[in-house]
Amino acid sequence: MVHSLFMSEFVRWLSNYDYAELRIEKGEETKLIFKDDEIKPIVGPLYGASVRILKNGSWGFASTGKESEIKNIIETAVRMAALTTGNVKLKELPIEKKKLPQKRNEINLEEKIRILQDAQKHARGKHIQNTTLNYAESHIRKEFYNSEGSEILEDQTHLYFSCICVARRNGVIQRGHERASSLVDFHQLNYDQICETASQKAERLLDASPPPKGRFTVIMDNEMTGVFSHEAIGHACEGDSIIERESILKDKLGKQIGNENITILDNPTVPDFGNYQYDEEGRPGKPALLIKDGVLKGYLTSREIAEELRHESNGHARAMDYAHVPIIRMSNTHFLPGKMKKEELFDGSAIYVKGMQGGSVDIFTGSYMFKAEEAWEIKNGDQKQLFRDVTLMGSILQTLNDVEAIARDFATNPGFCGKLGQSVPVSDGGPHIRVKNMALG
Repeated sequence: MVHSLFMSEFVRWLSNYDYAELRIEKGEETKLIFKDDEIKPIVGPLYGASVRILKNGSWGFASTGKESEIKNIIETAVRMAALTTGNVKLKELPIEKKKLPQKRNEINLEEKIRILQDAQKHARGKHIQNTTLNYAESHIRKEFYNSEGSEILEDQTHLYFSCICVARRNGVIQRGHERASSLVDFHQLNYDQICETASQKAERLLDASPPPKGRFTVIMDNEMTGVFSHEAIGHACEGDSIIERESILKDKLGKQIGNENITILDNPTVPDFGNYQYDEEGRPGKPALLIKDGVLKGYLTSREIAEELRHESNGHARAMDYAHVPIIRMSNTHFLPGKMKKEELFDGSAIYVKGMQGGSVDIFTGSYMFKAEEAWEIKNGDQKQLFRDVTLMGSILQTLNDVEAIARDFATNPGFCGKLGQSVPVSDGGPHIRVKNMALG
């Protein structure tokens, strides 16, 4: 951590300001891209620091990639804060002093490349034309200091692997995608299985039919349930969207907005891809209950938004890296399991949608569109015809009320969430759920 003499100087320099914080990040990053027979490795150290100043209700921010320039960015942030006046106020919270170091299992680069090259062989298939493997690994030590006296050190490791396979036959092109993540070490992931699953999915979709159009009972798999939880609920519960009145969930706190069996939680403390113990404002990441028994219970907050909303501060201010300001973000957003056996959801007729291939949500109107990777016709509990290019369309509040059944299984998927030019690691997931009267096309 930064020498205590520097910190005492830091606090003394900024004693005339309402609030100040210093963030330092250092570590290393590895990226490996396998595109067909080409390998592109990117390996390098990481270092950066940023300062944020609050003066007369206005923020100033500056960052650098050089340790020698920390004093310079403090002066820059001070000047930026002095340019205007504002009405920013921060929720008063206790001082935090914490060290959270992490042990690492070292594996050399050559060994990683060899294992991933072997895995790529499992991505091959009769009709597979192209394969792309992406491996990203980062080990970052984050240090946080503020003028209130908080000092936090947290080590974070993120490993992410994805395989994309493209199959072609008789002019038909289909894509299979599979991914996995770890917060521990390289050997935790089954690279062979991930590649094989992506390849089989692409090949299978060559035999799929165009989707039916109309309204159907739909069964969402764990991934699609998670996507709905993240995209439709999580973003609509971000406190800045509530303040700016951009969310359909504004003015609905404490109101019944969905089926009484629905509970959705955002929890940075679980060991999933969006895990962290402290956010970029030095606040403990806390589980945020968004919906409980169909009632809207809470929002995701930063210190500033928590004060403005008179809401709990739950540590959801995140930044992509040292060069970006903290903004309200999700972590691990999960639709909690119900009580039914998964098999019971498949009684009767339905369309079973699996995997996520893209989509969009308008949290102001509540409308959304998600494209599934694949879908199956269900008749009397059995999978029949396979469909491709299936799009689900609906509205957030209507879907929350049309959930008919919730299974007790549970699974999550890793990913990266983008907002205001920043991307951060997250996960989403949940059980299988059955929703009536959904529009498909």
